[in-house]
Amino acid sequence: MITSRFRIAGSLSMGQFYFDDDADLSLIQDKTIAVIGYGNQGRSQALNLKDSGLNVVVGNIEDEYADMARADGWDLLSIEDASAQSDIKLLLTSDDSHPEVWNNWMVQHTKPGDVLSFAHGFNIHYGEVKPDSRIDVIMVAPRMLGEGVRATFLEGRGFPSLISVHQDASGQAHNRCLAVSKGIGSTKMGVLESTFEEEVLIDLFEEHQPSLYGLRCMYRALVEAGCSPEAVMLDLYASGESVKFAEYGRDLGAFERMKRTSQTAQFGHLVWSKQYFDEEKTMEGMRGMIKNIKDGSFIEALKAERLKNNKQIDNTWKENNSHELIEKEHELYKILGRRDRGSTAPGTDD
Repeated sequence: MITSRFRIAGSLSMGQFYFDDDADLSLIQDKTIAVIGYGNQGRSQALNLKDSGLNVVVGNIEDEYADMARADGWDLLSIEDASAQSDIKLLLTSDDSHPEVWNNWMVQHTKPGDVLSFAHGFNIHYGEVKPDSRIDVIMVAPRMLGEGVRATFLEGRGFPSLISVHQDASGQAHNRCLAVSKGIGSTKMGVLESTFEEEVLIDLFEEHQPSLYGLRCMYRALVEAGCSPEAVMLDLYASGESVKFAEYGRDLGAFERMKRTSQTAQFGHLVWSKQYFDEEKTMEGMRGMIKNIKDGSFIEALKAERLKNNKQIDNTWKENNSHELIEKEHELYKILGRRDRGSTAPGTDD
């Protein structure tokens, strides 16, 4: 069992935010920044850094993302070459690939005084990547999907991020972290001082919520009550109405957004629903989720899953794809033009 690496103290005080005026791009203007991985975050961050007037190179393996990088006008480099040419390295490949990418292609091309930056604290927190003590190790973790990172930059709004310094070899790691944050456009809205541990805990906790299975139960209950599958899916998620409601939560507040709804909706959400909700039982389950993250149970299970070539993940995909919801969803999405009309649902392939 892994000994807990979490040392987060409870606090209700407001955290430290930093904005454009707190960050100095000149600290990194004479540096070469390598964006390693041109996927979800990599593409947006590379373009934003370039548009901020910084010297950027892109390193990627030969895959569809390499094609995308070339189409965007980059003189694509191998990961090794990008690492060798750079002073600041943003490791933005998928989390599960970080140990291999770092150990095989980056570590030998990293020199004292360099900066290694992550968008997620997982591999540093759990010791899967172990950088040399002579480099700065920072985290700039956008609270935004990659497309939003680019879109809000172009709109001039920016997006929030969590930032942290894991290792300060230069004595300038925090200022460099702020400079990178400004380069990708995040200090425009504000970056929040955090820790690798805190970011990992919050991120994993959110990912462990059984919301998809709750959605499936809602579908099942309404269909059992005689509602058509198509009407249920459109109302629950397929129309996109829930996206707008989430935007109200982002802009107005989690509960304040209810003021945009009818009195009937307010009574249903705020009053009537409480009879079906056991707060203490729910909190007990959530505390259990946090315990399993903190004591290493989750990471041990994840490592065991990887050793078995993701067998449970594959089996769960098969199970989920065989559910009626997936078949009905596929048919609905064909009607809506979101699927090829000649295609078959995932669980019905030969």
